[in-house]
Amino acid sequence: MTIDGSVRTKEPHHEELLEGIDNPIERLKLLSENEEEIAKYLDAIEVTSPREREMLHEISRTRPLAQPEQFPQAHRNMVEALESLARHGYRGTMAGKKAGPLRPIIRWWVELIGRYLVVSYIRSISTRLRNLYTLREIQSVSGSFERHELRRARLDAERMVDALRTKAFALPAFLFALAIPVGASLGRATGVLSSTAIATAIGVVGMLLALAASWLILRGAALASRRVRLATRGPLNALWTTIGWCGNPPKDQTRTFVIISIGLTLGCWIIVPILVGIGLAE
Repeated sequence: MTIDGSVRTKEPHHEELLEGIDNPIERLKLLSENEEEIAKYLDAIEVTSPREREMLHEISRTRPLAQPEQFPQAHRNMVEALESLARHGYRGTMAGKKAGPLRPIIRWWVELIGRYLVVSYIRSISTRLRNLYTLREIQSVSGSFERHELRRARLDAERMVDALRTKAFALPAFLFALAIPVGASLGRATGVLSSTAIATAIGVVGMLLALAASWLILRGAALASRRVRLATRGPLNALWTTIGWCGNPPKDQTRTFVIISIGLTLGCWIIVPILVGIGLAE
């Protein structure tokens, strides 16, 4: 009985509602926004894999956008960032400023590598946004504010994919620089290169080319990574927060190119001399 004397009807407890539900997804949807209860329930059904917990947590969401009011502005900021990145992302580098007459050549190669990384990143981000907006639009309730904003953003993303499409080369040719010393070693071993001097010269030239390629790759990757982070880190994180339940923002490929650069350097100082030595010994 309440203070005013009226009789309060007994409402079913939340726990009783959960007990009557066998579908784990339905339970998670009822527990949506309650992180502590979701964690307890996932522990109860022995879901311990981080990837599985994240997957179930995403499926348990009850709305298509985590922060609908902030989404339109975050979307516009992201488009502005990609536009600026496409214009300035790989142009203007200080690499080779002390190389004298070789500076234009060095600058061209570094910007070429930076262009490949920046263009690939822009293409990946714009495509990812288009697909994400499409899926969230399908999940939203017809006629809702979220549906309207997601449809508008999806149309923007489709136009953005076309507007930001820039031609990029498939694979930098200089990554094959190690083929020269390796080919020299194999050729010497099979008798194709009968001259020791020729085999040695080709091996040395190949090693120098590989070292130069390693340096260029490292500088190009550093240029692209710095510009990508400067232009998109803030807007991308903000957009991913407003959308919600979509994992981590996509990353660029600069780490892969740094690994390639390190591999080229190690190959120059360790693998190439060994191969050339084997070729000369036979």
